[in-house]
Amino acid sequence: MTRKVSVLLALLIGLFAYAQAQDDNSLKITSKPDDMWEVGIHLGHNFLSGDVDWNSNFGVGLHLRKSIDYVFSIRLDAGYYAMGGEEDENRRPADAAVYGFASNWMPDYSASALAGDINAVISLNQMKVGRTGKINPYVFLGAGLASLNSTVTDGTREVDVFSDRFDDNWNISTYLDGGAGIGFKIADKISLSIEHKVTRFLGRRDDLVDGVEFRGFNSITSEADLMNYTNVRLGIALGDSNEKSAPLWWASPLDLMVEDLAEVKARPKLDLTDTDGDGIIDMIDQEVNSPGTPVDTRGVSLDSDGDGIADYKDKEPYSPPGYKIDSEGVAQIPEPDLLDEGDVNRIVDAKIAAIDIPQPQPLDWFLPMINFDNNSYAVKNSEYSKLHQVATVLKNNPSVRVLVKGYTDKTAGNCYNDLLSYNRAQAAIDYLVSKYGADRSRLVLNWGGENDTLVPTNGKSLINRRVEFSVAQGESEMGRPDCGVNKAGRGGSSYSGNKEAGY
Repeated sequence: MTRKVSVLLALLIGLFAYAQAQDDNSLKITSKPDDMWEVGIHLGHNFLSGDVDWNSNFGVGLHLRKSIDYVFSIRLDAGYYAMGGEEDENRRPADAAVYGFASNWMPDYSASALAGDINAVISLNQMKVGRTGKINPYVFLGAGLASLNSTVTDGTREVDVFSDRFDDNWNISTYLDGGAGIGFKIADKISLSIEHKVTRFLGRRDDLVDGVEFRGFNSITSEADLMNYTNVRLGIALGDSNEKSAPLWWASPLDLMVEDLAEVKARPKLDLTDTDGDGIIDMIDQEVNSPGTPVDTRGVSLDSDGDGIADYKDKEPYSPPGYKIDSEGVAQIPEPDLLDEGDVNRIVDAKIAAIDIPQPQPLDWFLPMINFDNNSYAVKNSEYSKLHQVATVLKNNPSVRVLVKGYTDKTAGNCYNDLLSYNRAQAAIDYLVSKYGADRSRLVLNWGGENDTLVPTNGKSLINRRVEFSVAQGESEMGRPDCGVNKAGRGGSSYSGNKEAGY
């Protein structure tokens, strides 16, 4: 014992001197690591010691506990507690009169409490050096709130004690509690504790839980009904063991310091002997008898290419990686598999054959359209340049056929407009054939009358009086309309000159 006290004093004095020697920027030792919370359940035997003989009953609940340091911790407790008792002889006629029972009433009650409290818990074994950390005796003291319920009966009817005596349906009471227990660590994060807890309710209600009240100093009844709860608690630590320590009531700062001192004492003495003279002392030399060759920081002969053969034995100290080596450290590189001209041609042919060459699409030229005066199919001078563009396309693209389609506005009847649109398309074709020598078979005449107007109007519209040109896509030529109208529009040509061959 004297030796343990001496070690403790030496450690405390050393830590104090070390702390005084450090400035604000120096390394600081943290003696309280981040530890886990504990959550648990409890179940046990509960009874009330008071004015009436008690019957055995039960309690059950939950708790949450967190350490403040190695000795102190805070515990939140919640539980439900059942109580009851009865007398086997009549001793209190005055109490019977309070509830309107017969004078020979033998007290008989049942009660319950739904309670929550906070306790300060003190571990009692933290000053023991070298303990196993498996057993933890403790005491606790705290306070809380409870919702009480108590009824008394004479066998024929029941009376709610607190509603009858206080006209209060909630029956909230404060209380003080305390007790002691002992915990056992049964696994890394699991503990089992046995505990006894005594609770005293405050105020007048504390003597009415069993329905019978203290009657003065000459009375044989108690002035306080104490709830006694002997229980077993299962605790589970919450957290990652690699990041947080176990709850600190299972640890001791003295153990940490003693373990550190033991580790320092167990270190080997420094021996600077270097048997093979390679510059690495024997204490850390993994090849104590190196044959005078260059070595790495472990004292092992260098193997530059990492093939398992030291450089002084390796005929190829820098073998290319990825190849097998022979017994002398030489890489076994296979002959290269080179391609000949035939291989290259086959590869190129296969690549070309795999190319998806798109098929040519039909030409879709953007060609101008020409417009006409009202009720006329004579080509105007202002439209000659547009017809010149159409003729140029025909000349430069001998395989192209052009669709020529005439239209009118909606100022006349359908039959009249159909014939007028035909006349306009025919006038445009005649102009291209006579002026530019265009091949008539390459021009496909269609007419649309007053359909497909560009301007949505029923009146006169220059834009709707038109002939459109587009690349033919297999359309058939439409003949002259035969609907009962023989003549439509004013005709005649206003152009002159020789036609140009080759169009």
